[in-house]
Amino acid sequence: MHQIWIPLKDIPAGGGEYEVDDQSVWQGPIAEFALPYTIIEPLRGSVFLLPQDDGCLVRGRLTGRISAPCDRCAEPAAMVIDHSFDSFEPFPAQPQRPQQEDARGHGKAVASAPEAPAEEFEDVDEAVMRISPTGQGVEVSLSGLLWEEFLLALPVKPLCSTGCKGLCPSCGSNLNASSCACKGEEGDPRLAALRGLTIGKK
Repeated sequence: MHQIWIPLKDIPAGGGEYEVDDQSVWQGPIAEFALPYTIIEPLRGSVFLLPQDDGCLVRGRLTGRISAPCDRCAEPAAMVIDHSFDSFEPFPAQPQRPQQEDARGHGKAVASAPEAPAEEFEDVDEAVMRISPTGQGVEVSLSGLLWEEFLLALPVKPLCSTGCKGLCPSCGSNLNASSCACKGEEGDPRLAALRGLTIGKK
């Protein structure tokens, strides 16, 4: 995935608006994980970031058009992506700073502010928010945000049409194209041994 990290210190006090249309943001993970999605109309993400004391407010929209296998017949199903999102991303824990000698030089170590307890940051998404590699501040990933929102925008069961007939469970024929010669099952298959049984009258 093409990574787009934005240092929060570079975002204006009133928030910053960012546009992303680099298709590698989505094409990269699709290829890496061999996902059955094809982008047929470029995806575009618009993201507004507003830093807070303990995290960052995120608001945006993702649009485009993709193709995925139909859940019933496995034929390509075109899907419009028009997904709005609004979330809050908490800051990761800041690493603890090294101890320093006191002003009297007596070698008495004075610790800086303690590191925040790990449990306070259980919801931190490391693919979206991280401490800068230089250790100077926090960065937010536009690419990580937009990939996650792309996954959330996908339908659980994509369909080529609402009236899709699916595949024949016996021969696998696409019932949208033509009917098959398979006979439907009659009754409960567990009672198949009793079919044809006749009871004579006394």
